[in-house]
Amino acid sequence: MSEIPPWPHKPALPERRQIVPPMPLLWRGLVLAGAGLVVLRLGVGPLLRGRAWGLLAAPCGLAVGALALWSAAIHLTGGERFDDHEFV
Repeated sequence: MSEIPPWPHKPALPERRQIVPPMPLLWRGLVLAGAGLVVLRLGVGPLLRGRAWGLLAAPCGLAVGALALWSAAIHLTGGERFDDHEFV
């Protein structure tokens, strides 16, 4: 069996924890959450009222609204971190 080589670098220092994300992420997250809810309502509303064209609008509204809400959740929780190393 071969030996496991040592890590090429030390781990990065942990980031400071905060409850509220930075202001740009907070505003973008709130706007995306509002837009997602509006799109969900616009997409599902005609379907609930029994309109035939709602069959076309509902899947689009659900998909776009769900993606906007997912993006809002990412922004409101502080954004994505792609690697934990400070040099990447």
